[in-house]
Amino acid sequence: MLEHFATKKVQTPCFYNGLYPLHLPFQFQFSFDPYNPRQVCQLEKMNLMKSINVLMILGSSLIVTPISALAASINFVELMDNVIQNQPQQQVKNSIKEIHAANQSLSDSWISGDADIIVHHENDALTDNDDYKNWQVGIEFPIWMPSQKSAQKQLTNSYSNEITAQDIYLRWLASETLRNLVWEYHIAKVEIDAARSALHKSRSLQQKVSQKVNAGESPKIDLILANKVVLEQQNKLIKKQSAFSMAQHNFQSWTQTNSFPKNIQERLLPPKAVDQHPEVIMLSSDIQLSESELKKTRSLKQESPRIFLGAQNDKDKNDENTSLIVEVSIPLGINPRYMPKVAEKKRTIYEKKATLDRAKVKLERAIFKAQQSLATAKQNIIFSKQQYELSKKALAMSEEAYQIGEMNIQNLLLVQQQSDESKLNYELAQAQAGQATAKLNQISGNILGVE
Repeated sequence: MLEHFATKKVQTPCFYNGLYPLHLPFQFQFSFDPYNPRQVCQLEKMNLMKSINVLMILGSSLIVTPISALAASINFVELMDNVIQNQPQQQVKNSIKEIHAANQSLSDSWISGDADIIVHHENDALTDNDDYKNWQVGIEFPIWMPSQKSAQKQLTNSYSNEITAQDIYLRWLASETLRNLVWEYHIAKVEIDAARSALHKSRSLQQKVSQKVNAGESPKIDLILANKVVLEQQNKLIKKQSAFSMAQHNFQSWTQTNSFPKNIQERLLPPKAVDQHPEVIMLSSDIQLSESELKKTRSLKQESPRIFLGAQNDKDKNDENTSLIVEVSIPLGINPRYMPKVAEKKRTIYEKKATLDRAKVKLERAIFKAQQSLATAKQNIIFSKQQYELSKKALAMSEEAYQIGEMNIQNLLLVQQQSDESKLNYELAQAQAGQATAKLNQISGNILGVE
């Protein structure tokens, strides 16, 4: 009978926002027989009560706010510039800048449209013989009416606001891309490190089993089973290496760097007000632009007045005169294309407002879901750590039992597999809590590097 007696003081870490440890002491004494079902059950109950105590203390500790100068490390934020430059949406922003520049030039001018050069000529060569000739040469162009000028300036300002909104929105999208990249890379790194560690342990056990087999203390089947586990771990490592290479490639392609940030943890930031959320800002700016276009369309209910400036030369047999010409043309009536255009602009505005309302509802639900995911991830850290601690003890006892012949190789390999899985789950739980914090900051409208 293998029996263990222990009196131990365990430091169990509790976390503020998933980042800062608070060590909670528990002192207990027990005698444990791994082959006694009753004692195994008692141990499970004892750890369950310890988990409940940890959760009660955690609940009261979550109100403490960690002190941190920035939401993310500086070298992490510095990667934003390269990500922004690689965004395909940058082309949209550049096109808006071109449209704004063109509208700004139109607003600064008092000419509202294209100018026409007009050449007019008369002579009596076919109708008379007075040798009469008339030449007119000039330019005709439309000019702004006051209401049209005001509408055009408002449209130009709307394009300026659109550029600002696009800049905020693109930085927010870049933050999402960078957050996804670094956490995809980090989780892949955790998994490949765990696979390497598991392979190392399997090889170490393989050597021990080989020694026992060579010494005649264990059957040869034990070595075959140990070799089989090593091959399985090698296969897992190859798969994890492939996933890690993909994550590494994606990170390098976007950031144009091979160095990974030292710290990618973020502290939890409060959600932005709905009207200050980057997505809402962008959609609202788009609505404002459509409303400015509607106002301009209404201002063009009547065509712009047109002015003709030119010179005229009259010549016959006896005389020749040259004069200057100024002509003003004022359209009468309503532009027949006015009503359909106004209706079309109104419909566009209604559709964009509906899109904005749906986006607000979607954001509210997404924020709530992200908050729940973060709370679950924090609790998972506690449970996975307890499981990991128990699995380490079970593995140590199982290895000792195998050495003295009280446990077969099948059970030892099973306990080792469970220990490796528990360690990986604990490390993934920590990474997933950090990732959940980053996702909540993202969906809440918080841009990396902007407090």
